Amino acid sequence: MTKFVALLDRAVLEVTGPDAGEFLQGLITNDLEKLKQKGSLFAALLTPQGKINYEFFIVRTETGYFLEMAKGGLDELFKKLSLYKLRANVDISNLSETHMVFWLAELCDLACPEAQLYPDPRSSKLGQRAIVSVDHMTAFCEGLDACTPDDYLSARLAAGIPEGGHDYALGNTFPHEACYDLIDGIDFTKGCYVGQEVVSRMQHRSTVRKRIVCVTSEEELPESGTEIRTETSLIGVLGSRLGKEGLALVRLDRAGKALNSGDKILTENILVTLSLPSWASYDFVE
Repeated sequence: MTKFVALLDRAVLEVTGPDAGEFLQGLITNDLEKLKQKGSLFAALLTPQGKINYEFFIVRTETGYFLEMAKGGLDELFKKLSLYKLRANVDISNLSETHMVFWLAELCDLACPEAQLYPDPRSSKLGQRAIVSVDHMTAFCEGLDACTPDDYLSARLAAGIPEGGHDYALGNTFPHEACYDLIDGIDFTKGCYVGQEVVSRMQHRSTVRKRIVCVTSEEELPESGTEIRTETSLIGVLGSRLGKEGLALVRLDRAGKALNSGDKILTENILVTLSLPSWASYDFVE
């Protein structure tokens, strides 16, 4: 029986209207054309300086697009999209009161045609997600096995997949630092979008000094936001964690120097080990 859980920290915006596709295409980091072959996209709206302002999943519907995102930033994104709309023939709706987001541990077919099911585009190890109206929640949940948010977090940590607001600060992180280039969050061949010049420059110059790494310890890891250090150097900051496993955004050069010299790497006086996600194409450097 497939495990599922409601992701109560997630919410949904809907973008509809004749110009909806063109409107979003000119703003986001990914290419909406991919939705012709894929069930969903992972993308972001950047600041003009090229940093991640809002990130979301995009799903095609019969009338437009769902944007599934962190609930805490939904009102701000609604206002931002309304400002960008100008004269475009687009309607933007806040569905946070009428729809919920669920995670399912594996791909499956459900007897609930009203549920919008889509695979997690960041990793095949993260099953699928669903957007369901509150009117159809009972039908959606039939035949599924309830689990907890920690089950979703455990799967995400095992896959090494970061999320904004947990593993890096929204508004202060470049897409490459959050590994968008490796988890299919950017299309480098599409046309212009907000912040695109900075992203392209980082891609061509290979100037990425910070990346996401996996963290393990023999002890319970401390709170997210705790510094990771050697005795002499700040290496990075702990992000999501569950028990003895977590993720962190670190300086690859400082981490590489510590690993090569055998220096102890600590977070709040707890000894930790750093490793790379299985999908990483980068490495620790000194």
